[in-house]
Amino acid sequence: MSNASKKSKLIWKTDYKLPTLGKVKSEWDLQSLFYKNENDPRLEADVVATEIAFQKFAKKYQNGRWTKSSTSVLSALKEYVDMQTLPGSKPIYYFSYRQQLDAKDTIAERTLNKLSDRLTKAGNGILFFPLQLAKLPKTIQKELLSSEKAELYHWFLKDLFDDAKYQLSEPEEKILNLKALTSRGLWVNGTEKILSKKSIKWKGKSMPIHGALMQFEQLPTKERHQMWKAIKVVLEDISEVAENELTALVLDKKTDDELRGYLKPYSATTRAYDSNDKTLEALVSVIEDRGYALSRRFFTIKKKILKRDLTYIDRNESVGNEPKISFETAIEICRDTFYDFNPEYGKYFDEMLTKGHIDVWPKDGKGGGAFCSSGVNQPTMVFLNHNDSLESLRTLAHEMGHAIHSFRSKSQPPLYEGYSTLTAETASTFFESLALERLMSKVDEKELVSILNGMIGDRIGTMIMCIARFKFELEMHETIRREGGMDHQEMSAALAKHFADYTGKAIDTSPEHGLIVFSKPHYRMNFYQYSYSFGEIGSSIMRAKYHADNTYAKKVDHFLSQGGSASVEAIFKSVGIDMTKPETFHLGLDLLEADINRFEALSKSSK
Repeated sequence: MSNASKKSKLIWKTDYKLPTLGKVKSEWDLQSLFYKNENDPRLEADVVATEIAFQKFAKKYQNGRWTKSSTSVLSALKEYVDMQTLPGSKPIYYFSYRQQLDAKDTIAERTLNKLSDRLTKAGNGILFFPLQLAKLPKTIQKELLSSEKAELYHWFLKDLFDDAKYQLSEPEEKILNLKALTSRGLWVNGTEKILSKKSIKWKGKSMPIHGALMQFEQLPTKERHQMWKAIKVVLEDISEVAENELTALVLDKKTDDELRGYLKPYSATTRAYDSNDKTLEALVSVIEDRGYALSRRFFTIKKKILKRDLTYIDRNESVGNEPKISFETAIEICRDTFYDFNPEYGKYFDEMLTKGHIDVWPKDGKGGGAFCSSGVNQPTMVFLNHNDSLESLRTLAHEMGHAIHSFRSKSQPPLYEGYSTLTAETASTFFESLALERLMSKVDEKELVSILNGMIGDRIGTMIMCIARFKFELEMHETIRREGGMDHQEMSAALAKHFADYTGKAIDTSPEHGLIVFSKPHYRMNFYQYSYSFGEIGSSIMRAKYHADNTYAKKVDHFLSQGGSASVEAIFKSVGIDMTKPETFHLGLDLLEADINRFEALSKSSK
């Protein structure tokens, strides 16, 4: 029997008196935050208002006379940017959230498809503007980039001018926009819809597949393998559908890349993330070299402590007495963490809890995993599948890290409220680890060993495993581009091979463990996964600076408040971190290695 079964309920005592928390809502309050239902007249009014505004803008500027001088460009640009505050996106968010809550909500699915089509067509009506803006005469470009009056738009314009070489003609761009739903969106939604309706039989009851996927690795060994056996049946059942979906997505991206002139499968992603290929490639090289070695060492130590063979689904096995953490306790730990770091963050967390911004529990039809979502003039929403575990505490703190990032980024003008995925995953992992460190400061040595094991395992999962996932995704894209396809058995085996590369001989990995590719949305997001590794390293360094000098909290707030107002590298440099250098990635691994050393020493002393 695994030590995973020896879970005691954690009783938490706060460090200091916190404000009284109102009644917590564990479900999204979409009626208060968005619309009463699909018949709410405000919904159609928001779409129509956006369509009319786009039409007026197109009528005013379609003739192109605005491109003749920097003054006229600046005037038109201000109007264009102001349209970001239009309410057309609100219905899209609303119906997307309804779909996440219930895959059987056909009204939401169909209405979302219709509205997406309407708003895409409306957006195509003003597509001429950014295309013409990107290709302004070089003389006007230089005037704008040196003008104090245009200072607010400098980063936006520079990025747009740099992007011009990847842009197509207006008719071609319109076609790509219109085909996005059928070539990509419906494929992804289709697989997720099928999966969300699946369930397994567990102890005589039906359990949603997404709840099982979130829970099975925390179970005692025997039960873990029993539940994995049931999960495998579901994943194998959808594998042929997912094979076609993934192949279609890869080939669709191949077409887009060839049309735009991107030479590498991941180049469009690094540009979209306000970064570059060189930074990504340096990260992958360091992680493959030194990071994989650290990961293998950790799993070797862990196997020696547990004194038994481990398979890939056992890699996160607890060591010692891992506490059971209820949602109420997870709230208390996060409140302590956020209020202590910055009281403004704690108040924001309280508001999200009491006003229906967080959906907590897994249920039939609900989507899997966890996420945070936000937009201009839109409430920030957090989606969970909580199961009273250490993992779920990490997830809550992680997603609230995203939420706090969104909250602080709203101090930027709407143009820059959005932020790079790379800075997003820095914010989330920063607060996740901060919450775990607070937990570790309150437990005895045996629990400390267990929590440290979980924290290191999680950091390896984000810092190291996500590069293994990236390398699998690159192999999948390159194989399908070269050979025209890849069957589901090959996909599963290839992912398992990359898992084995980072876990080493201490973990027994077989092709069945690669079946997870068919349920993880990350493999549909075009090389998104390296952002976790990048963010984990960046946040580890930020956290070390904060512990060395608590006034660094002001730098962290500055980082969170930058939104998308500069390149990722520039935002990091503003808080004293140079993410362009391999040495920085090594520094992140130094911190991981120190934790592994501490874990090894504590595990010996606590015997």
